[in-house]
Amino acid sequence: MRIGEVGLCTNDVNRLADFYKKMRDIEKAYQKVLAPGAEIIEKPARRPWGAVNMSFYDPNRNVIYFRYFPHQGS
Repeated sequence: MRIGEVGLCTNDVNRLADFYKKMRDIEKAYQKVLAPGAEIIEKPARRPWGAVNMSFYDPNRNVIYFRYFPHQGS
């Protein structure tokens, strides 16, 4: 399901949802979550369809995804 800039994936009943956030400077965001020691799942990487994604765990072990679409500018 997609609601504006937030996408919810309910593929795991125990976790219930993942959080997606579109952003312009994904490298800066990566450095910001890396600094306090966040557990990185996926470093920023370009996908075949053009998006740049990264993901990490928040302190409660929820998965957070950051996504950048270079062709859209956001």
